[in-house]
Amino acid sequence: MKTSRQTNRKKYGPNIVRAWFDTFFQYALERLARERTLLVDRKWTFRFDSRSLEYIATLGKHMPLSARENLEQFLTFYPEVEGLLAAHDRGVERLLEACTVFHDAIIRDPRFQMAFETVAAEAPAALGADFSSHFGALSSMTDFASIIAVYLVNNFGDLPSYWATSRLWNRYRARFAEAVATAAMEPFRLSTEAAGLELMEAIDRLLDTLKSIRSELSLKFDVPLAPETASAR
Repeated sequence: MKTSRQTNRKKYGPNIVRAWFDTFFQYALERLARERTLLVDRKWTFRFDSRSLEYIATLGKHMPLSARENLEQFLTFYPEVEGLLAAHDRGVERLLEACTVFHDAIIRDPRFQMAFETVAAEAPAALGADFSSHFGALSSMTDFASIIAVYLVNNFGDLPSYWATSRLWNRYRARFAEAVATAAMEPFRLSTEAAGLELMEAIDRLLDTLKSIRSELSLKFDVPLAPETASAR
């Protein structure tokens, strides 16, 4: 007896497969690979101003319209992928929530507040510049503290010199990190890392499935994984 998938496969051919490969497959595989690299390095890309993850997002958020339409068609033949996509998107939301809670906990933490105030008083003489000059367009002490907290959430190391905050952060990074390396902050850090690991596992499952299906379709319909180019002839 033929399975529903085998029956469905008769309803499309190499032209449709090529379109799938060149739109949502290319978009999803590239984006998921970039997200995974960030997660391995614990770079959550959290932003306090927009309360978002800058380079980690639900897959449909920035997907071109043509890719979304082809994905919808693809899912009618491979409905099992829909659950994996949903698991990825739920993981993104959980990581964002964990980062937001961690960031807010840092801002409220007395040890962080004390470290921030001490640095704000000390830095002008030590660095020869007004404290606010290290924060670009930001203008309030609340925003200054928030951006430092973002760096701590995102596990930033030393910053390159072209960052406005680099001189301040690179000089005082260890002091800020020590201020939040406490038992009170540990649950928030661990929750964020657990959310990152959960998302990475969801990405791995989705990547494995998409690559397996792509390989299967490529061999079945004699469609190259990458489009042919003139230079390859």
